Amino acid sequence: LALPVNDTSADFPALYVANFILGGSSTSRLWERIRQKEGLSYSVYSALEPSSFEPNTTLTVEAIFAPENLARLRSALNEEMARAVRDGFIQAEVADAKRALLQERALARTQDARLAAELARQAHLGRTFAYSAKVDAEIAGLTVEAVNAALRKYVKRDAFVDVYAGDFAKKP
Repeated sequence: LALPVNDTSADFPALYVANFILGGSSTSRLWERIRQKEGLSYSVYSALEPSSFEPNTTLTVEAIFAPENLARLRSALNEEMARAVRDGFIQAEVADAKRALLQERALARTQDARLAAELARQAHLGRTFAYSAKVDAEIAGLTVEAVNAALRKYVKRDAFVDVYAGDFAKKP
């Protein structure tokens, strides 16, 4: 799904948190429903890949599953995405996601390889760690309403392109 935002867009921090809750962690709604509850996939997640240059962020949802589970997986995925957009996330989910993302971002800054890569990236973009601090503050200040508004504004299930690869032919 192509979204008209980049990593400096006002809605990006809220969308970042929404993605984490939807499918960006091992406690996400997609993981809990599709992997844990129904056992339909070996792995399921969503990923948000923002551009730093233009308003073009991609949101992908991926799952690894046995071919015979395709119909059930589609149904569960559609139901969970519809439920998230319809009902939104609750305060506890948003608070947990913000805490986890802020811890993840802080941890990344303590790892030499990731720190060096981030310094190079920021230099290329003409940024400093003041930008990272600003993003951290924006994430920390998000409300459940802001996260739900971003989810509803950008995540449209019917706008996704569905691609399935595998042997889906019936075997004798």
